Amino acid sequence: MHATLTTAAKWFDRLNWFLTGIACLLLVLITLAICTEIVTRAAFDISNPWLVELSEITLLYMTFLGAAWVLGNDKHVALDLVLNHISEQSARYLHIVLSIVAGIACFVITWFGILTVIDQFVNDIQEPTIMAPDSYWITAIVPFGFILLGVQFMRRSVRAALGLPLAVNQN
Repeated sequence: MHATLTTAAKWFDRLNWFLTGIACLLLVLITLAICTEIVTRAAFDISNPWLVELSEITLLYMTFLGAAWVLGNDKHVALDLVLNHISEQSARYLHIVLSIVAGIACFVITWFGILTVIDQFVNDIQEPTIMAPDSYWITAIVPFGFILLGVQFMRRSVRAALGLPLAVNQN
């Protein structure tokens, strides 16, 4: 059982690493696109009205593709002000409780996000914008990202309960 969980954890970490790589690639591409837009607008008076919409969607995707990796590597915002003034045992219990509550919240958001994506798909809802994409393509990243976050929070609670470092890349 331990070997199976260890293998699953390694695959989950690889998935998160891969998704974070995609998020980084999206950041580079949208940055290049915006720089190109600035040059073409200034030099040739050519504008791409869809670029603002594309950058908004890209920012949403980058956030949810990288969030689980950030949490898993303990690179997120922490309550150091509180954690530095309580005992190590209290901090451990706080991490366990908060991680479980956050994980449950993530799974609830995932459930309602899936229902929303299904509704948008079934009713063929499109965004009322220049690109007019199907809404479910934009919304689908939310439940996907939150299920990864939920799993990461549950892993975090188990690591805290076992007294392991919260970041998965430390032993």
